[in-house]
Amino acid sequence: MSRHAATYEAGGEGALLGAAAGELLVSGTRGAYGFGVQQMIATAYHLMRGHSVDAEAFAASLLEFAYPHDGRSSVYRSPDPWFVAFLGEPGRGPATPMPFRNAGSAIRAVPVGVWFRKAPDALVAAATKIAMATHTRPESAVTSCVIAGAVAAAGYGQTGRDFVIGAMETAAQAERYIDRATAVPDLLRRISDLVGGTAKDVSYEVTSWGVEDPEVEVAALVVALSAPGFEKASVVVREAAGVIVHAAQVAPLVGAVLGARSGLHRWPWSIPNDLWFAEIGRRLAREMAIVEDLPDPYAVEEVLNYELATDTLVER
Repeated sequence: MSRHAATYEAGGEGALLGAAAGELLVSGTRGAYGFGVQQMIATAYHLMRGHSVDAEAFAASLLEFAYPHDGRSSVYRSPDPWFVAFLGEPGRGPATPMPFRNAGSAIRAVPVGVWFRKAPDALVAAATKIAMATHTRPESAVTSCVIAGAVAAAGYGQTGRDFVIGAMETAAQAERYIDRATAVPDLLRRISDLVGGTAKDVSYEVTSWGVEDPEVEVAALVVALSAPGFEKASVVVREAAGVIVHAAQVAPLVGAVLGARSGLHRWPWSIPNDLWFAEIGRRLAREMAIVEDLPDPYAVEEVLNYELATDTLVER
């Protein structure tokens, strides 16, 4: 079996590990992934528990990391300001989605892209619900679908122009699903000539087009930077982490797409809980709705926070 054929069989199982690898390069938490990957894990568990997405239940699962029922403290590491606003006060009642103008929800689409990679219609529906649990703008839904679709396509080894066209088609399908037009398809149409360029050049071009919408720009940057092929993933992700604009969102998402395409492999830097990410990725790729034997995600984050606080974090 060729290397590429083996990659196709992997079906995106390396996507979560790749996202964690990318976030480690841009996280403000020394030696650990941060808030974005924590959202991604909550999404993965939600999918495995319910086989689908319930927006209200998913929003509640995000709150559990912040307000556990037994009174323990939040385990979120450096949550973004928009998320702090979403959480509000625990006694206020259910959190309410808002028209946030950021790409903070995009990483939640990664597990959706693995789980629903064989079902495009279900992928669009699930990615939309995952985004709109917190974000109400149509751009949030469409870019979430683009990221999920990119992960799905990469899991089948898709690259180059076909990869970009696939992202455009996913964006158009998402717009039909929500019955709203956005700037996403047009911007994706313009990035074909950027594929293969350096991260710095791609970033300069995309941000010079005057869209001035972080969600849309992040989606375009991720598709452009992760389209070329089977280049060494660690090099591409490091370059993505060096993108000045939106690097905190772009690097984890590029890592997710490259991880989906290249399968499970060892990244050249230490990733806390790497075996956990790998196992969740394997289960998502096989549509295994089994979580009972997996660690409780709150407990995993609590232990990691303790290790960080006591400077006892060990390389795994």
